[in-house]
Amino acid sequence: MASDSHPARIFVWICGVVCASTLATSVQTVAAGASVVRFAPPEGWVRPQFFGRQFPTNLEAGTDERVLLLDRQINAVENETFVHSVRQILTIDGVQNGSTLTIDFNPTCKTLIWHWARIWRNGRYFDRLDTNQVRIVQQEQGLDQFILDGEQSAVLVLNDVRVGDIIDYAYSIQGANPVFGAHFSADVPVQMEEPAERLLTRVLWPTGRPLFAKTHGCSIEPFAIPRQKTIEYVWDVKDAPGLTSEDSLPAWCDPEPWVQLSDFRTWTKVNQWALALFRVASPLSPELSGKITEWKRIRDRQQQILAVLRFVQDNVRYFGIEIGASAEKPANPSTVFARRYGDCKDKSLLFVTILRALGIGAYPVLVNATLQKGIEDWQPSAGAFDHCIAVVQSDGQSYWLDPTINYQGGPLAAHYLPDYGCGLVISPATTGLTVIPPSKDSACTTTTEYFQIGRYREPSSLKVVTVAEGGDADRLRALFATTKRSDVEKNYTHFHSAAYPGITMSAPIAVADDRQDNRIQTTEFYSIGNMWTRSASDGRYRCEFYPSGIAALLEAPVDTDRKFPLGIRFPDHRILRTEVTLAKAWPSSVERKVITNPAFTFRRSCRCEGNKLDMEYEYQSQADSVAPAQVSQYIQQLDQCSQSLGYGLIWSSRWR
Repeated sequence: MASDSHPARIFVWICGVVCASTLATSVQTVAAGASVVRFAPPEGWVRPQFFGRQFPTNLEAGTDERVLLLDRQINAVENETFVHSVRQILTIDGVQNGSTLTIDFNPTCKTLIWHWARIWRNGRYFDRLDTNQVRIVQQEQGLDQFILDGEQSAVLVLNDVRVGDIIDYAYSIQGANPVFGAHFSADVPVQMEEPAERLLTRVLWPTGRPLFAKTHGCSIEPFAIPRQKTIEYVWDVKDAPGLTSEDSLPAWCDPEPWVQLSDFRTWTKVNQWALALFRVASPLSPELSGKITEWKRIRDRQQQILAVLRFVQDNVRYFGIEIGASAEKPANPSTVFARRYGDCKDKSLLFVTILRALGIGAYPVLVNATLQKGIEDWQPSAGAFDHCIAVVQSDGQSYWLDPTINYQGGPLAAHYLPDYGCGLVISPATTGLTVIPPSKDSACTTTTEYFQIGRYREPSSLKVVTVAEGGDADRLRALFATTKRSDVEKNYTHFHSAAYPGITMSAPIAVADDRQDNRIQTTEFYSIGNMWTRSASDGRYRCEFYPSGIAALLEAPVDTDRKFPLGIRFPDHRILRTEVTLAKAWPSSVERKVITNPAFTFRRSCRCEGNKLDMEYEYQSQADSVAPAQVSQYIQQLDQCSQSLGYGLIWSSRWR
């Protein structure tokens, strides 16, 4: 599912300067022959903007370029956007990385007009817009994600770019995706990763139509200039510092300040727009109707729903042709059933259409898989969503299901669903976003290691039994279904070799899958040449056990002094048991440690008795984030957990 608007955080930053009188007046077609790309001056409604051309003296070392101007002017009356970009190249790397201009557009509903491309040097400019050198490329960057969007790129490789040059170019995009009708949404950039001398957004808006501006992480207000038929809104930000980023942010946390523009007053209005897209007007095909008749023979409602879900998940492959209106409007369910492929909205509409034919209440649900609950604070907008799932109502229960997830198992009530937070249920009764409750899936992975340890210089053996349940079983099932078994075995062996050099797999991995209860078990078999390694410092032989998988969950963030929350994986529940049988009896010992934090619980126990050593680690996350004020305590407790990891044995010479 795609959006024709500019959803937050999806900007290609470009900058420039205007001098319209120097432009050629003829309109030329690009040399590659694509009539959707033209060369001409800007339209008369565009207001020229200028920039300084002094070489900077106070930039941070390593800065490859500086943004002098990002000028976006939007004519909402004519469905046209003008973009003017100016940036100065400061280093050799800047020359390498910044000398190719790329403009993306969708020719199915939009036209690109390239106005100019110049290089300024020593107060003079050199025209670099050679129409014979512009190439049109259809890269289909989403193809590896099974999405065909038809987007093209106009590419110009600039000649003779030098350190200190100012690259200045401008273009306009005319047209809009007709699926949005007269509706409008856009973003106003307030800050970028790089320092910017000026960020200007100008919007010409028709008088009499409401336009809503919602600030996010800022308080900037526009200048409003009433005119005869339009109102001109201008957001003008000068000397914007570069945005300081932090690692490991929660999915819903957007650190970049921006202003959201939308003409939707309420989510009710967005729902009305979506209802028209998801309406199935034509009768179902005989083939689809026949399949529905088969499902009607299933008497148990939950089994009926599960059968339909499994069919759509497993037998209708994911592939989206999101060109033009199809980026938002789902395909006819009979078409999707016949061709056996579709994107998220296609598969969800097919799923709910079948269930409705079976007398079961079901509705598509628009969600944002990227920002999740972060859209709760948005101004209502058709551009707020990037994914579609479904909600099913049966026997007084609501089941939130994703028809695009493959290899799922278990009963309906325990199906795993990512924590989308909220969504827009496409139903006549919808008046706002609906909170999507956390999944009741009890995802957990329990790994048990069985070591048979020989004397020093003797071989040892290791058996690893992993039991994955819930969503963890879904992921493990998908791994074995989509990866060659030999590659899985190689990767597993490589993982263990970090702790136990020289380890080799002694038998193929055994897999037992109970999809009905959503429980999958794998068993690995290894041989280790010598578990005992001699220390260079004291000459003694040591045997160590280290829970690498648990240790990976306890890694501290890079940025510890934070302005923004720290995101952690949630839910996540791991148990690691290590049972060691030794060649000799060992001194008895018992240890236990429990560390609790609002974000996680950690438990470690260790018991050595006779020739048996048993260790157990458990980690379970309790939240998806840590507030900035709590990060210091969180890291301290992570460190306490890390210090308790591992167990070592020392071979005594009297045991030879």
